[in-house]
Amino acid sequence: MENFILNARAKINLHLNVLPQRRRHGYYQVRFINTQVALSDRLIINSSDTPGIRLNNHIVDFEENLACRAARILMERYSLGGGITLRIEKRIPLRAGLGGGSADAAAVINGMAAHAGLKITPGEKNRIAQMLGMDVCYCVVGGLCTVSGIGEQVERLPFSLPPLNLLIATPSEKKPSTGWAYSLLREDEMGKALEGYERLLESIENRDLHGIAQNLHNDFELPIERRFPIIGKIKKTMAEEGALGALLAGSGLSVFGIFSDKQAMRRTMEKLQKRGVQCFVTETVP
Repeated sequence: MENFILNARAKINLHLNVLPQRRRHGYYQVRFINTQVALSDRLIINSSDTPGIRLNNHIVDFEENLACRAARILMERYSLGGGITLRIEKRIPLRAGLGGGSADAAAVINGMAAHAGLKITPGEKNRIAQMLGMDVCYCVVGGLCTVSGIGEQVERLPFSLPPLNLLIATPSEKKPSTGWAYSLLREDEMGKALEGYERLLESIENRDLHGIAQNLHNDFELPIERRFPIIGKIKKTMAEEGALGALLAGSGLSVFGIFSDKQAMRRTMEKLQKRGVQCFVTETVP
């Protein structure tokens, strides 16, 4: 297997619904509309004659790093000889609702399979992804998708998303974990926006920028904002400066805003940065 470089793109949920019905192992059913953005981590994989996996020149704790866990699964399952050294240049903020760790793992699955000449079916990739986390299932497929089941059912949509200019704002605060975020959900507030889900799909298909911005939704937003009022403050600043719409990313704490005016987006970024909020200007990718 040759040395190679991978880009692992962040993801955002344009519509995130958690349904009150639980399925196997207590997982909630979900209905998401996901897409990827240009903001990405860079992964450099070098083959080695020494067995094992090293991360940034250190022996790794596999439970702590999804990308290394993905590499180990592939090496064991497909009897790949030797070892690898993996270097990750992080650009996607950690534990921020942007799927950075999942994107890294998916990039490893897709990249190692391609460079090792492995003929892995989409179904097998999905099974490997489920071993790592449900967000990995989406990231392996990528692009504009619906996600259902408990996160393992991923379907590419037959139409594309119009280009969206995005400002991603990540406060310095960190939520304890995604599991903690799920514990905040209240069943009387879950899965109430499915009509908006259908309207968003229609707006995307019609390439209606304002319709897309007006139909964003995230079931995590209200409970997370109760614990972290800065979410509401970031959204308010974005709206005041001309964002067409803004939404909590995943289970937070990042917020993304959609702008048609790039000058307004830059102005918003400068205001938020003065308050200690980390900001990225980016855009959706096909």
